[in-house]
Parts: sequence; C-alpha cells; structure tokens
Amino acid sequence: MKKSKKLLAAMLALGMVATSFAGCGTAAPSSAGTSGQGTPGEESPKEIVFPLEEKVTLTMWAQFDLNASKVMSDYNGSRTFEELEKLTNVHIEFIAPAQGQQQEQFNLMLASREYPDMVMGGVQWYQGGGDKAIEDGVFMDLTDLVDKYAPNYTAVLEANPEAMKEVKSDTGKMAAVYPIMKEDNLCWHGPVLRKDWLEETGLDVPQTIAEWEEVLTAMKENHPDAVPLVFDYAGLPNVRFKDNGTDTYGVFISAFGIGPNLYRDGDTVKFGPADEKFDAYLEVMNRWYEKGLIDKDFPARDRDGISSLIASGQAGCIVASIDYANTLFSSQGIEFVAAPYPVMNEGDTCEYRANDWWASPTGNAVSVTTQCENPEIAVAWLDYAFSEEGEMLYNFGVEGETYTMEDGQPVFTDLVMNNPDVPLESAIFKYKMHNFPHLR
Repeated sequence: MKKSKKLLAAMLALGMVATSFAGCGTAAPSSAGTSGQGTPGEESPKEIVFPLEEKVTLTMWAQFDLNASKVMSDYNGSRTFEELEKLTNVHIEFIAPAQGQQQEQFNLMLASREYPDMVMGGVQWYQGGGDKAIEDGVFMDLTDLVDKYAPNYTAVLEANPEAMKEVKSDTGKMAAVYPIMKEDNLCWHGPVLRKDWLEETGLDVPQTIAEWEEVLTAMKENHPDAVPLVFDYAGLPNVRFKDNGTDTYGVFISAFGIGPNLYRDGDTVKFGPADEKFDAYLEVMNRWYEKGLIDKDFPARDRDGISSLIASGQAGCIVASIDYANTLFSSQGIEFVAAPYPVMNEGDTCEYRANDWWASPTGNAVSVTTQCENPEIAVAWLDYAFSEEGEMLYNFGVEGETYTMEDGQPVFTDLVMNNPDVPLESAIFKYKMHNFPHLR
C-alpha cells in the first residue's frame, strides 16, 4: 500500500511559498484572512503549493463504482483524475474492494493493521463510526489539518453552518472530508413508471394512492407475470439494502402524513412506525401484496436480484432516479415517466421528499489514516476539489472537451451526453467525477 512516501522531508525543507487554492490552484496552510505566522512558541505549518515539485503517491481504499468499471480499470481512467494529477503532481493509487465484499474486506484491512493513506467511506464502514475510528487510532482527527491546509473546504463550511454541523461529530471531531452540496438539491429520487405500460392502461400518471392502485392493478392484468411495483431502487452499487418492502425515502408512506422513520412535524420530531397512521399504510401495502402488485419474492431478493428483475423489463414501476431508469433501458427502447409523490386525496400537498444532506453522502467521505506519512498533502489534495477550478473539474470535467461555456453556464458536450460508446451512467465517472468529496 505504501509507495513513493520518502518525499515529505525533502518537500518540507523546501519551504514552499503559500498561496490559496482558490483562483490559482494552490493550497495555503491556513484559511483566508490569517497570516500563517502562528503564535509565539508554536511552529508555523509548512506550506504546500501545487503542483508539487516532485510527484507524491498517496494510496486510497475506495469502492469502485460498477458503472465506472465498464469504461475504466480504476478511477485514474477518469478525465478528472488525469487532469488532477497534472495540476497537483499527486498520484492516487486506488485499492478497490471486490463488489459485494466491501465490509468484509474493510474489516480484513483493519485486522491487518496496515492501512492506506486514505479511505473513502470509512465513516460508513467502521463499526462505531468516525469518532470510534479516531479513538481506536485508525483515522486522524482532521480538525487542525483542515484548518491549516484546506482553506477552500473551510470557507465552504464557514459559509454553511448546517454543513459544518454535519461534517463534525457531537464531540467536535472531523473524521473525514465530505462532499458538500452547493445548493439545496432538487428531488432526484421518486416513483417512475414504464411509459408504454402506462399508456396501455389508458390512465393518467397517478396522483393519489387510489389512482396508484388502479394503475398497478391494470398493469398486472395486462402483464400477469410481471411485477407492477418494485420499491426503492437507488441504482447505486454502494447502497446496502434488500428490497424488504421498506419505503426508505417515504415515497408512498408520506401520503399517510408520516415519515418512514424519524421525521419532523412542525417543531416536533416523530417516529413514523409508532404512529397509528402507520397501520393504515400497512393495510394498503398488504392489500397490494395480496393482489400481486408488489414483488412476491421481495424477502429473498438481494440487490443483484432486484437489478436482474428490473433489467429484464418485468417491472412496471420503480422508485428511482428518472435519469437512471431511462438510461438503463434506453437500449431496449423502454422509456420511463416520472410521477409526483402520491397524496391521499386530490389537492393534498406532499410535505416529504428525498433530499441529500448538505454534507452527503458518507460513502463518499474520505478519511486520512494514522499511517499516512503525508497527511498535510492528503488534506491539501482533498481541498482542491473545493476550489473554483476543482469544482468545475469534478462537476463538468475539462473545458473545451467535456463541456463548453454558453451564456455563462457550463454545458456538456456530445462526448458526454451522446456518446455511443459510453452510456451516461458511465460518462459521469469517465468525463467528470460523480463520487469523492467535492463541492457538488
């Protein structure tokens, strides 16, 4: 796991001149507005300027996305990381656990007591979370390092108090650098229906629970061997769940005026399954199950089984991203249409929807291990993604190649959007970078 780690002493001895990442692609050891001189008796932090004069290699344990694996051998095949290496002179050696064995291989890595420099998703995989990993001496508390070597990330957090709360534990520790949403995101996840099957029914896109039951029943009559509704399919390989009938995002349960777990009702936090309205929701779901409107075999299906069911074209409706659904089935000529979250009665408003946290998701947060010999460089490298240049590189790729500016707005080129050799679900990894901490 350790390669090219003998450069720290030489680089620190160079006493590089500090400038900020923002605007010029370099990192300063302290946030904007501070001199970096330190207080009397304290050693001033050494300064890091990108690109480094000599290449440094950092190792990172990171789950390799299935869609990315279709078009590259590891994340270094992404234009984002190709360009990032040129800009920083930092090479990332990726260590990818086998698909479906992430937890097992993460535990084996811990048991070996030999850690890479960085771990993506460690706060998710570590039993007890980030604080426990810090307490056990596996991950570093990044609080001071972020303050000194991540001015862009610091500025983003200071401008967004909610994000600041989410990246720190209750004890005030930072176990990882997180992706940060730049703005409140749109609802990217909800119910979608096969357009052709919906048209066969002669019905409109359902709005209420009763209309949904009518549409699903008609689909079952038209396609007796099919599954009208498959719950909660994120289409993401790092989502760990079985299709156990849980309405994780509250798509259907919200129509009953409650959430699937803890939810906020005004200024009160409530637990949906403890509410009497949950009984009414279960009655409807049981009726749908008995009528064959929900997958009869859902208790036995793992993620691969759900994927196979959907990919076979035997699902009438799924709960997923409309973009993902249409991309998945574009080669089969199957088109999906989006539906709003259902309500109980016509005219009701839905008060619940899928929404990312400001600092999200934990599976993409990157921790620095205690065995990293260049933690300052690791944190400064992570910080680049939150600079102006880094933001564009991660979100859109390389200007003139993967996107162009039109009327002041970035627009993806046909290389990304209409590439016959690279489907869109893979293009978001090859020509930009959908994963890893950055300003999203």
